[in-house]
Amino acid sequence: MSDPTSPLAPPEPEPEPEREPASEQPAPESEPEPHRPARAARLNALAVAALILALLLSPLAALFGHIAIGQINRSAGRERGLAVAWVAVGLGYLWLAGFLVMAVAIGVVLSR
Repeated sequence: MSDPTSPLAPPEPEPEPEREPASEQPAPESEPEPHRPARAARLNALAVAALILALLLSPLAALFGHIAIGQINRSAGRERGLAVAWVAVGLGYLWLAGFLVMAVAIGVVLSR
């Protein structure tokens, strides 16, 4: 047989360390939760209603648009539609001004 101290002898395998049963093993450090994508901001329904009213030639679009802008600002980024609301406000005031001009013109014509 070969001498265990000779350089040609195969190395002796190291003994495996004793493992604790799975139930007694310490829990690994808590892993961070995977990054969840942020929910997409939802479109403010009142801003859409204001835009529809503006397209239907209603001066109420200005009122609805102002209310929608307030809601969007208070939502802290959870709602979008600020541009839609401002367009509706602008169109609403445009229609309101147009209706006032028409009312004055009709009043002048009827008073003659």
